[in-house]
This record gives sequence, C-alpha cells and structure tokens, in this order.
Amino acid sequence: MSGSRVAAPADILISPPRQASIGFRIVASVLIIGHLWAVVGRPIEFATQGPFGTSPSATLFRDPVRAYSQFTYLDHGYAFFAPDPGPSHLVAATVTAKDGKVTELMYPDLGDQWPRLMYHRHFMLSEFLNNIYHPPGEPPPDIANNPAAVRDWRMARRRYESVRDSILECLRKQHPDCEITIRRLQHRQPGLPEFFEDRIALDDVRLVTTLLDEIEMPELPQASEALPTNAVVPMLSPNVPQVAVPRSTVPRSAVPRSTSVEEIRPIRDEAAPEDRVPVADAAEGN
Repeated sequence: MSGSRVAAPADILISPPRQASIGFRIVASVLIIGHLWAVVGRPIEFATQGPFGTSPSATLFRDPVRAYSQFTYLDHGYAFFAPDPGPSHLVAATVTAKDGKVTELMYPDLGDQWPRLMYHRHFMLSEFLNNIYHPPGEPPPDIANNPAAVRDWRMARRRYESVRDSILECLRKQHPDCEITIRRLQHRQPGLPEFFEDRIALDDVRLVTTLLDEIEMPELPQASEALPTNAVVPMLSPNVPQVAVPRSTVPRSAVPRSTSVEEIRPIRDEAAPEDRVPVADAAEGN
C-alpha cells in the first residue's frame, strides 16, 4: 500500500467533448432556419393582405416554405384571434321538464366546461354548427333549373340538420324525458365608437343577437318606420289626387333578437312561430 500512489485530480485526463461534424451542423442550421421561415411566413403574408390580394413580395417570401407550412399546419388561425377577430357564436339550449321547470344551458360556458380545454371544444362545436348553417326551404328560383345547384342546396341543409339533431340527441341523453330546443346566438365585439364614446361593456344587450332558422326578409329602412299608419304621399302632378297609402310592415318575431350575455339563461322562446315567407311565393309576388 505504501508503494502505491493515489492519482491526483491533475493527473486525470478529461477528454474534450466530441464536436459535431461540419456537415451535420450545416444540415441542422438549414432545418432550423427553414422551420422558423415557415413559422413567420404565413403571418407576414396575412399582415400584407389588402383589397387587391396579398403583397407579391410576401407571397414570394413564403413560396419556398409554403408546402412545409401547410403540411405541418403552421398557417392556420391567424384570422381567428387577430388582428381583427369576428363575432363568436353560441348555442343556447332550453330544457323543459314534465313538471314545467325550465333550465337554460349555454354552450360554451366557462362555469360548466372546465378545464379550459373542454370550454374550447364546446366553442369549436358551436362555431362549426354556425359555419355549416344553411336556411330551410326550397332552392331560390335563380338556381331552380340547375340540378347540381339544387342538389348542393338540399345537401347543405341536410348536413346542418344532421349536426343540429346530433346535438339535440346528446342533450336528450343528458336530460331524459325533457323537451329540448336549441337556438344559435351571435356575440359581436363592440366597435371603436361604441367602446370609446358609449363605454359599452362586453356583455351589453346590443352585442348578442338570436339567429333565426329561416330565410329572413330584408328589414325596412328606419325612415319608413316613422311614417304614420295612413301617410299621405304627395304626388308630383297637382292634377292627380293624393292617395292614402297604408304603411307596409315586415312581420316581426317576438323572439328576442338581442339579449345580454348575463340575461341569456332566463330567456324563453314563448312566442308563436314567426310568419315564414316561402321562397317561391315571394318570387311570384315580385
């Protein structure tokens, strides 16, 4: 033991770390730069969009990585949250039990869907239902002689009804022996004048609209609403007697078209069904 010598720390040789080859570093750098190129390419292209299309320079910049960006799904969602998000769409469900008790449900609802991922999934479901919405009724006269267009019209309606009925069936399983109806709501953001001048809140009654399942006729101008019931319309020629013309009206629904987010739950559609105008009859009347 006396003749043996313990190796001092200085005697221990530490081999330097093995460096990657030049070729490997070049390939890795090209892949990293290409991936970052694809990440920023779509936002730059989206930010330069205008009334006449996308900037040619931005399109040229993104073209080399366009296929990779689409394959890895890096080009989605930029119009959803920013820079100008559109209105959100909700699904309101009215559950009526046999004893007459009414329960209002909202999808999505942060109070019911938790964690946040569940809220987001319900939100995607309500947005999908709104995106595939197609009005009822027969195809309009301008496509009545086009078999392909008529087929697409009817298939689009059946697709919407299939998704809507699947939501109803799911709710019926959760609430057996109950009558369930659903309706679509649209919640928009306040505009700049509303926000700065009126100080309108995000849950203001004017920001939420009930979307009806029908082909809505155009609203009359507000000026016609101010006319009395038997307004006297002046004629251009003094020799022609004036005629009392009754004010024409558009059938209005008693279903609330605007509701506050905080007041959505107690809403009940107790009104009779709104008068519907068949497309064929409306065309003949014109």
